[in-house]
Amino acid sequence: MKEKHIFAGNNTASGFYSCFDYIFNPAELNHIYILKGGPGVGKSSFMKKFAAEMINKNLSVEYIHCSSDNESLDGIIIPEFNIAFVDGTTPHATDPSIPGAVDEIVNLGSFLNGKELLKHKNQIIQINQTKTQLYKSAYRYLQAADIISEEINSLSGKFINKKKFKEMCNEAVNKLFPNNVSLNKNSNIKKMFSEAYTANGYINRTMDMYHDKRLWSVIGENTNYTSELLKELADEAAKRGYAMELYLMPLNPAKLQHIYFPEINLFVASAESCLSNGFEEVFDIHGITDTDNLKNHISEIENNLHLQEILIENALKKLSETKKYHELLEVFYINSMDFNAVDECFNNLLRQYT
Repeated sequence: MKEKHIFAGNNTASGFYSCFDYIFNPAELNHIYILKGGPGVGKSSFMKKFAAEMINKNLSVEYIHCSSDNESLDGIIIPEFNIAFVDGTTPHATDPSIPGAVDEIVNLGSFLNGKELLKHKNQIIQINQTKTQLYKSAYRYLQAADIISEEINSLSGKFINKKKFKEMCNEAVNKLFPNNVSLNKNSNIKKMFSEAYTANGYINRTMDMYHDKRLWSVIGENTNYTSELLKELADEAAKRGYAMELYLMPLNPAKLQHIYFPEINLFVASAESCLSNGFEEVFDIHGITDTDNLKNHISEIENNLHLQEILIENALKKLSETKKYHELLEVFYINSMDFNAVDECFNNLLRQYT
């Protein structure tokens, strides 16, 4: 039995970023149950309950946490049955691509009392509008934080030895593939996040990935360089047909933060400073940086880091406020919901796997 905890979406500098198509791929799964219905109808609870039943059967569960509220679930995958459940509502709206054969809608919204909800129509509209504005505000702060991040990268990047960095990339590739091995198949690539900006703060599940894996690390504050080294590894692995889980940076998902190579059970993690012991290889960009000249710009870099921290704190405050309004919204739906019918629906579905 194994557990895995990831995010399929994230609140980023470019808004909500979805990797759902990579995680819930109908070509790879036997069945996908798409849960429909508004807030508070029990989608996350439905998935948590099903996951608990699978854990009790000593089966593995992959938990896909919600980036808005990491205590809620956007989905689960049961590898032994090769089935998945996914929240099919906004902002990651999911609809069947292979209806019947793979995808199946489970409409929990059908157990709502529409007449009761209609009484609160204006309040629901107002709350939704407020939530939307809060998300937009959070994304603006994250966008500003990313701009400052690029300014910091620009300053520090001047003092990184480009030739030695290229040599480091080549060394990493050669150590990853010492025997020039090719698997003679297409590379299966999945994208996801192990960290997220949420209503409960910045949530980091990366260290959960370390268990029972070989570990490498890439060290450096400059995210352009750490991402580039990881990209060199990913590009070479793709040429050779290796499967990969690409973990994207929450602030800027165009950059790589970590990579997992399942066929060789290797997790390559990036970090700003040295990680704990237990890493087979460490590629330290600090070692190829002209730190003496960089020190002349430390004050400017520290000021920018402080500004970036403030911007991210403001973004997290806005995301925290969305949770309060979401909980208000849930009250209307919970009070209009027939949960006995939900339980019956759950039990009927569970019987197929017990």
